Amino acid sequence: MLQDGSTPGVVVSGYSPSTPQGGLTARPVTPGGDAERRQGCRPGAYDGVPATGRIALVDAGGCSMDDKQRVAAGAGAAAVLVANTGPGEMHTWLADPAAARIPIGGVTQETGRLLAAEAQAGRTVQVTLRSLTERRTTENLIAVSPGGNPEHTVVSGAHLDSVPEGPGINDNGVAAAVLLEGALAAAKGHGTRPEDNRLVFGFWGAEEFGLLGSQHYVDTLSAEERKRTKLYLNLEMIGSPNYGLFTLDSGATDPVTGQRPAPGSAEIERKLTEAFAAQGRKSLPGPADGRSDYVAFLGAGIPTGGVYGGSFEAKTAEQAALWGGAAGRPYDPCYHLTCDRTAQYSREAATLHGQAFQTVLTHYSRHRLGEGSTPRG
Repeated sequence: MLQDGSTPGVVVSGYSPSTPQGGLTARPVTPGGDAERRQGCRPGAYDGVPATGRIALVDAGGCSMDDKQRVAAGAGAAAVLVANTGPGEMHTWLADPAAARIPIGGVTQETGRLLAAEAQAGRTVQVTLRSLTERRTTENLIAVSPGGNPEHTVVSGAHLDSVPEGPGINDNGVAAAVLLEGALAAAKGHGTRPEDNRLVFGFWGAEEFGLLGSQHYVDTLSAEERKRTKLYLNLEMIGSPNYGLFTLDSGATDPVTGQRPAPGSAEIERKLTEAFAAQGRKSLPGPADGRSDYVAFLGAGIPTGGVYGGSFEAKTAEQAALWGGAAGRPYDPCYHLTCDRTAQYSREAATLHGQAFQTVLTHYSRHRLGEGSTPRG
């Protein structure tokens, strides 16, 4: 709550500690200085800044939420808020909950400006972040083709789980359904030709709680199995009602890890772009922002691609002219909300994404990276 009584929203980071009952009332403080310092990633960011007992306000990017929380806590801050530098809200999580010392959450770019103004004026604000962290067990469902050359394994995946607040139809039931259709189509005759590659379909658990299912899958691959995994295709929120047609940007750098998609990813992106073009539609590169199950494969150096329909981000006027829909509105206004139900998703978006995915999967089920599109045999 601000001094004028307004209550801008704050999205608590996954696994964050809670503020005290009744919230935390304190003055916000910003690191100041250049763009790197304002991200609050290094202890020196708070040099000369009276952060003790205050609410640190930092910009998104530059490091993980864990690092921002650790550095702010080390400077004596009572909580930390991370302002988005792009459109929409900040939905994040901590990778190491046991190390978390102070509450942390994300705010929109506009809320960040309001809080910065409060800090400049020396006014206090009240922040309330409530969370529950407990141990639970989840599972992946992995389907492997009985035939196909295991030396050339192609993995496709989509997460099965949703957030507690949402039924999870677009996030991510539609993508899981398309993945299942891909597996059923591949089951008809796949593996009977000598050029067929082995196919793996991963229905990941616990994506919403830190990409845990897909990371576990990659972590438990042997060195030889990683070498055999030639590429990964990811499906995420492909039925967004105010949809975009995004392919994973093979040239993007993850803003947190600094990693880029492995060589070969550009070819996958091109194949997906061509598959959308064959439907008379233009796709655009979507950033590797570390928020979906491709992250583990990217980190393992496996060529990676994927399709994405957009979530809380606001559609631009240029994108609305290209794809239709409403500019200035989220791609999915029901993202992580109770209205993420069957009546809300776009069948058109699901069909466009699904056909592009199926086209590329069919190609790589019989071809290696770098090979042409004409089937052998």
